[in-house]
Amino acid sequence: MKPEAMLLPGSDIVDMLPLGVFLLDESGVVCGWNTWLADKTGIVRQEALGKTLQQLFPGFDKPRFTWALQEVFTNGSPQILSQALNQYLIPIKIKVMGYHGISLMQQKVQISLFVAANELRLALISIVDVTENVIRSQALSDAARSLKESNNRDALTGLYNRRFMNEWLDQRLKESRSIQHPIACLVLDIDHFKMINDTFGHQLGDQVLQDFSLLIAGRLRDCDVFVRYGGEEFVVLLVKCTLAGGIARAQELIKSVRSTSIGTLPAGGVTCSAGVAVYDPKMPCSSELLLSQADAQLYQAKRNGRDCVFPSRHLGSAD
Repeated sequence: MKPEAMLLPGSDIVDMLPLGVFLLDESGVVCGWNTWLADKTGIVRQEALGKTLQQLFPGFDKPRFTWALQEVFTNGSPQILSQALNQYLIPIKIKVMGYHGISLMQQKVQISLFVAANELRLALISIVDVTENVIRSQALSDAARSLKESNNRDALTGLYNRRFMNEWLDQRLKESRSIQHPIACLVLDIDHFKMINDTFGHQLGDQVLQDFSLLIAGRLRDCDVFVRYGGEEFVVLLVKCTLAGGIARAQELIKSVRSTSIGTLPAGGVTCSAGVAVYDPKMPCSSELLLSQADAQLYQAKRNGRDCVFPSRHLGSAD
């Protein structure tokens, strides 16, 4: 029987289905093409019959589909092509640009063996449009990620918060023990911040916190983590950084703050102090102890007159 004469099983009913159905013979020639496919692709039945998918869709190349067809014809075992792994079988444009740039219909495909009345063996392929499900799933995933991200951020400055820092630091300390790289911990505190609030008001105080955050963040590497620890206190975590490197970076940051106009205050109107400690994988400690050590150094810097870092030089522990 010629492909032009082949009809889909129960073709009248198949043409009413809200999914695509077509037949392929063992040489890959289309022997059936339902109305849904004609509507979605713009390829009418008589144009599709007798053609291969490569002829109908130039550039068609689906190795997973080719393998599945062989399995169906060789073993008679039905095959499913999931959207998650394959996205789509044939390119069908959707009318409106989808979520995250999805412009082609996302499809779940099922292939099974169909033996015609004349004993001709055919592959019966059905295509289900799952685009809405994919978009909905992505929207839910994005919402979950957005919620998690907002839970990890400080509302005023946009910096990471203490919750995120605790999770991140615990993980990085484990990695540090494995790869034997130190992590420097800097605790920064804006000097006399209560006086700034009391003198100029909380609105300016908030602006100082925001500008201070932007200034410091712009001087850090992408791999470093900057955290608003609480109030006017901040933590900078420098990966693969020695104590000497941490002290040098803290001194640079303090100098930048001192020489920059922050909020509406002139250069020098805002200063900060810093304490530095380092996690040495050869002498591991907990994240709590690392932060406590850096915090203790910060208070030593405060006692030494503020606008400085402590230790002020490399002390020889943890090169």
